[in-house]
Amino acid sequence: MTSNKFFQAQKQHRDGEHAAAADALKSILEIEPKHVAAWRLYGDTLRELGRAGEADDAEKSANAIEADHTADIGASLLFHGDVKRGRVMFERALALNPDCLTAHWLLGDIEGREGANDLALAHYRRCIEIEPTRNGPAYMIAALGQDTAPAQAPGDYVADFFDWYADEFDDHLTRNLKYSGPQQVAGTLRVMRPDGVGPTIDLGCGTGLAGLAVQGLVGPIIGVDLSSEMLAKADARGIYAQLIEDDLLVAMATQADGSAEAILAADVFVYVGELAPLFRECHRVLAPGGIFIATFEDALGNTGTWKLEHSGRYTHARAYLEKIAADAGFSEFRSSPIVLREEYGEPVQSLLVSFERAA
Repeated sequence: MTSNKFFQAQKQHRDGEHAAAADALKSILEIEPKHVAAWRLYGDTLRELGRAGEADDAEKSANAIEADHTADIGASLLFHGDVKRGRVMFERALALNPDCLTAHWLLGDIEGREGANDLALAHYRRCIEIEPTRNGPAYMIAALGQDTAPAQAPGDYVADFFDWYADEFDDHLTRNLKYSGPQQVAGTLRVMRPDGVGPTIDLGCGTGLAGLAVQGLVGPIIGVDLSSEMLAKADARGIYAQLIEDDLLVAMATQADGSAEAILAADVFVYVGELAPLFRECHRVLAPGGIFIATFEDALGNTGTWKLEHSGRYTHARAYLEKIAADAGFSEFRSSPIVLREEYGEPVQSLLVSFERAA
């Protein structure tokens, strides 16, 4: 429908019927506000009518929309490991619109991972100037060592990122990053509880990959996640008895004492640094003899605690996990080194850990 109207507006513009073309293009843009070609022709038409200021605004709108499209292409390239071409697309987006938030954000990510911290910081600071209400850029500035690291990632940063990532999540993780967290967690549960378990909680359930991996091995399963889009994907699988959209600690605080026989957490604690309060809640919610299985990125040389890395993900030291587990009351602690996934073609050194509550 709008395509026919657009072709008609093009003809009107060619024939010098600029007022009619402007009216037609305005009506198209009310229906399709991201129609780049319509914005560009609208700008040209307004200029013919002597409305230069409005024409400039129309051109800026066209550039901003095209920049967002270009940055989205760059994001897809980056997700598939093509950093070089992704960078080109982000730079092209900024040439169109210097305020393109996605381009600044992902160039900050690229520069930070390549060790160009000054460039990364400049992009993140520009993100704050463009949209001061977002917490993610300040968080990444802290990750780069320019501010005190928070105890966990901001909830809106995590939710916004995974809402945006939801459609690509499963394919990108499993195909491109060779992610195996759910299978490793499920394998440990199968070995340690070969007869299965009853009620289970899946922390940071995302699209439901872990729930899918333990199907048939667990009873009713509750999924917890901050991202509404990820939870929608999990819900579509039809394997969760309940889904909770909330912070992990807040969600666990609502669960009854001894109400779960297992708690699973695959690749979620990379967004939480200080885990002691959550471990206490997990111990309380687990029934006697219950098991808590989780993955962590390994802090390696940092032997005592947790650390917010330049990637914006938290790593945890084995000794720290062992201590907070003991403080929370867990009676058993078993860990093994694993490779959880790849990052830019390099293995991510991680830990697969199980904690048990005494029977």
